[in-house]
Amino acid sequence: MEQLRKLEIELHQFDIRSNHSRLNHLIHSSFFEIGYSGNIYSKKDIIDFLLNEDVPTHTVWSQDYQFLELSKDIVQVMYKEASLDAQGILSRHSIRTSIWQKELGRWQVRFHQATPVTSFVQTNT
Repeated sequence: MEQLRKLEIELHQFDIRSNHSRLNHLIHSSFFEIGYSGNIYSKKDIIDFLLNEDVPTHTVWSQDYQFLELSKDIVQVMYKEASLDAQGILSRHSIRTSIWQKELGRWQVRFHQATPVTSFVQTNT
């Protein structure tokens, strides 16, 4: 499960989000996302968006990872996420859910959802 936590965090990093090859490797061909806005996005939509993203003025904070093994090769990952600015202030809080599938020996994300929530207390978990 630690590997999946690291893969989620990898997808938060700008250098990965701007790397077409790595994104294509991490995101399953049948991927879709229900975004923070409530809109639905395909793999192509997400990759196009990420590749055109400006250098962020914030970092992504995530904590409280939980894992639910749905089968030997499918795991649901849930965690809290927020934007962390240079002053250490969190905003845009959400609960994130991803479904990862292991196929041909590698994990790929097949589904992701962001659900806006009220603020949460920052922890190191």
